[in-house]
Amino acid sequence: MTAQHDPRRPTEPADPPYPPEPWDLCGTGAITTWRVPVAALPGLPSGVRAAEVRGTALVTTAFVRYDHRGLMAYDELLAAVVVRHGRGLALSITDIWVDSETSVAGGRGLWGIPKDLATFGEQYAETADGPIASASFSSRRAPALRLPLPLRGSVVQTLDGRTVASPIRAGGTVRPATARWDLATDGPLAWLRRARPVTSLLARDFSMRFGS
Repeated sequence: MTAQHDPRRPTEPADPPYPPEPWDLCGTGAITTWRVPVAALPGLPSGVRAAEVRGTALVTTAFVRYDHRGLMAYDELLAAVVVRHGRGLALSITDIWVDSETSVAGGRGLWGIPKDLATFGEQYAETADGPIASASFSSRRAPALRLPLPLRGSVVQTLDGRTVASPIRAGGTVRPATARWDLATDGPLAWLRRARPVTSLLARDFSMRFGS
């Protein structure tokens, strides 16, 4: 006999298809900071404005490879704007791609981070619609710098129609680098083609806790 559902008994919600926060991640990263005309920036969450100076804002782009020392292993490409939120500074992620469906679901469901899927090579990302970006990095002859532990900040996004700030903590070692980026002319990061790179770093080994 087939068991039937009793309509008077509430159905228990299914567990979300991603781990709860916080996420503890480890990996390597290749990072560039840019000066971008404020007029070229994508939209930001309500109540958040770019931390501009003389009509330009700071934007960080990064290729990141998280490995199995952390909660999950996946590749990532992101662009984030330095913003003013309340009395302090924060980051707001405007564009981000990963090669993990779990990371997409968790980023969107937990923090309002607009993750999409992409295919990755060595510091290269593309979607079914075409290339997004590629980059090449080389270390400079300079000593590595250990980040203060922990380096604290927040990411401000739109979640369920509200502007929310999520804490992040990171630590590790970075080294100055030179970088060359190739941004697809008709790709989703084409707005950065008007930007001027300021500095680049290689994080050979870092750890990060995302969320509370």
